[in-house]
Amino acid sequence: MYSAIRYAVAPCRAMTTWIKLFVPFGLIACRTALRPICRITLLSAFVFNATRCASAEEVRLDVKLSPEIEHLLSLPEDQIDITTAALVFAKEVYPDINPEIYNAKIDALAAQVKLMANGTRDPETRIRVMNTVLFRLGGYHYDRQQFSRLKQEYGYLNGILDTKQGVCYTMPLLYVAVAQRAGYPIYPVLVPDHMFVRYRDPSFHQQNIETTSGGKYIEDEWYIHDFAIGKKGLESGSYMKTLTYHEFLAQMVAVNASFWGPKNGQKGIAYIARAHYIMPRFADYSEALRIGFADMAKVESSPEKQEKYRKMSSYYGERAEALGYVGLRDIQTERDRIRGK
Repeated sequence: MYSAIRYAVAPCRAMTTWIKLFVPFGLIACRTALRPICRITLLSAFVFNATRCASAEEVRLDVKLSPEIEHLLSLPEDQIDITTAALVFAKEVYPDINPEIYNAKIDALAAQVKLMANGTRDPETRIRVMNTVLFRLGGYHYDRQQFSRLKQEYGYLNGILDTKQGVCYTMPLLYVAVAQRAGYPIYPVLVPDHMFVRYRDPSFHQQNIETTSGGKYIEDEWYIHDFAIGKKGLESGSYMKTLTYHEFLAQMVAVNASFWGPKNGQKGIAYIARAHYIMPRFADYSEALRIGFADMAKVESSPEKQEKYRKMSSYYGERAEALGYVGLRDIQTERDRIRGK
C-alpha cells in the first residue's frame, strides 16, 4: 500500500512536469520503476519549485500546515480518530465533500461488524467478520489495473468509499478506520514496497492482515523476504514495525504533499518535511531527502549553496543506508533470486 508517493520530473529550470506515481505503502509492491533519467522523488520535485530552505527541519518550523492539520498532529494518541483525520486531509483536496456523509459510512460498517461479531473478543473471529463485512458483503477490493495508482481518489478515504476500489494505501486505511470505530486494535505496518495491517495482541499469533488479498494472513517472514528487508531495516524499526495512529498521520501528510507540490512548492516541501519529522526512522523519507538535496545542488548556481546541498544530501543518504533503506532494484533482485532467475 503505501508509504509514499513519487514523481518523475523533467529537470528543467523553466518547466517541471509532474507525473504522479502511487507507491502505496509499498511506497509498495505497488511501486513502479521510473526511467533512470527521471527517477526523482516527491521531495526533489518540491525542492525544485520551493523557496530555498537550509533544511527540511527549517521548513517544518517556518511553514505551518493548515490549522486543522496542525491540530490533528498535536493530539495525543488516544484522541486521534483515523476516520476524522483522513477526512480532514481529504477536505484539502476535495473541499466540497461532506465529511459527515463519509463518517456515517464508516460508522455503518463498524456497526455491521459489531453486530455480526456479537461481542466476541476472539481476534480471529473479529478479523473474519471484518473481512466478511468489507470484502465479501461490502465489495471493497484492490484495483489491480496497471495505472490504478494514478487515480487521485485512490489516495483518500472518500475515494475508496465512493468507488469501493483502492490501492495499497487506501485498503489498509479503510480497514483501520472501520476497526478503530469497532474498537479493534488494528494498526498499519510499512514494508519497502507495501502496507498491510496488524491485529495487536501478544497472545494472538496470526496478527498480519493483507487487505489487498481479502484480509488473509501472511507471516512476517514472507514480507521480509519478498520485500528484501535486511537486518538494518528491521533493527532500526524502519520496516515491519506496527505504527501508532500518530505515525499513520505521517503517511496522510505525505499523500497530501503530492497534491500541494505542483501547486505550491513551499507548501509541498513543508508537508513532506513534517512527515519526516513525525517518522524520522522511516528510511524512505531520508532517501527522499537525499535525492531532493542532490537535485538542489545540480540546479543551484551558487557554489556555496551547491556544496551545502551536497553535504545535506550525503547526510540523508548515510542516514537512509543506516536505517536499512530498500530500493526497487533491491526488491527485484531478491525476488529474482527467490524465483531462481
